[in-house]
Amino acid sequence: MSFCSRFLHIRDDVEDKGQLLGHDPAKHTPRPDTGCTDVARATLIRWTEEVAAGRLDAILQLYAPDAILVPTLSNEIVDTEDGRRRYFEFFLSDGHPTCTVKSEQCRTGQKLGTITIGGIYSFRFPRSTGEEIVPARFLFTFEEFNAGWLITGHHSSRCV
Repeated sequence: MSFCSRFLHIRDDVEDKGQLLGHDPAKHTPRPDTGCTDVARATLIRWTEEVAAGRLDAILQLYAPDAILVPTLSNEIVDTEDGRRRYFEFFLSDGHPTCTVKSEQCRTGQKLGTITIGGIYSFRFPRSTGEEIVPARFLFTFEEFNAGWLITGHHSSRCV
């Protein structure tokens, strides 16, 4: 049994045992905030640290092989390691940005053990032309794999 599934439980009183939780709000018991969200948050923090250190391979290892990236500074949507590599090479090409999470909300999915964290972060780029600050919205999804909790989806867009 996986780490997260030990904490995620389904109500015994669901009348239709074939019905998945979440489809009938009257029969929905929220999952407790458990160690699962802590582990997903730790992965998000590690992502910000690896970006700040400019460790491209370490950044890429945090993503599932088929993860979808909708990046902050590009209109290209990528779902391969090569695509993510090209994007992060570009992203880190003019200095390693620091990333500060300003606010976040976390949700544990009722099905499939997915954790979603959305919020606002800010990148501070030490550009050759001078410092640039880019505030952005983000949405990360995480799932547990044998290698631990990995990013399965990442959307980021500049705040307006």
